[in-house]
Amino acid sequence: MMPHDSNGLHPWRILAPGKVYFHYGPTSMVVMADKDGSPLTDLCCEAYDVINAALEEITASLAYLRLYPKQIQRGLLTGLPGKMLEGVLAVGEPTLTPMATVAGAVSDTVADWLVSQGASRAMVNNGGDVALRLAPGTEVKLGIMSSLQLGVIDRSLTIRAEDGIGGVATSGLGGRSLTRGIAQGVSVFSATCILADALATHLANCSYVKSGHVIVAKAGQVDPGSDIKDLDVVIGVNKLDGREVKQALNQVKREAVRQKKKGNLIAACCRVQETMLDYEMKNIFPDLICTQAAQG
Repeated sequence: MMPHDSNGLHPWRILAPGKVYFHYGPTSMVVMADKDGSPLTDLCCEAYDVINAALEEITASLAYLRLYPKQIQRGLLTGLPGKMLEGVLAVGEPTLTPMATVAGAVSDTVADWLVSQGASRAMVNNGGDVALRLAPGTEVKLGIMSSLQLGVIDRSLTIRAEDGIGGVATSGLGGRSLTRGIAQGVSVFSATCILADALATHLANCSYVKSGHVIVAKAGQVDPGSDIKDLDVVIGVNKLDGREVKQALNQVKREAVRQKKKGNLIAACCRVQETMLDYEMKNIFPDLICTQAAQG
């Protein structure tokens, strides 16, 4: 059993029974777990070693994970880096590097470990990329942000084990990573957090429209260490007209439909300025509550 954080010597803080916050390296994560309703606080603390091992594994393959998929020799990456590559290959977008799945990959790893140690319900939130593992008959309530720029949780819903959702991720303007699109937020619900992470990035990129209202720059100019430094990213969006908003949302919906047919996506939502697109959201989440943004 690992010691608690009362002396402040450990990179975690117990927020509540069965709920522990980690701030370690690039990771800002909340780990939650219970077994048949009983909180597993000590187990959540022990996830530190799992987080550390995942980050070390990723770091060891970082040079390859920053490459485009076509540049990576098949069979070269195994273990967690291999799963990251498989995630972007499943999406099928050649400009997505495996690093597009890094937050989701760590979340999935921790959630799987919690279940292997006896948790019947686990939720791992890695900066907004959430891995879920729910035993039959269990559920969790989740809040999401329609706009990363506003940073306000304005939608809430219930995810049930029977929904088959193992990952939720959000990407867009104002997020932790650069985006090639104009959406303030795209949230994706998938079977794994690796897939949700890759798809959220991809669908957010699909929202791009060429317009005098959209300001772009090379990723390398914004962040010299970017893994997509040769590509344009969006650094600002002024007020768009209705046609541009509709075009952006239609592009996202078209790709969401394609990814659902491929079996990668369960549901998604996208916000462009004041207009919201929901794809399969009401079908999967009948209790969906929205407090902001118009419905498209």
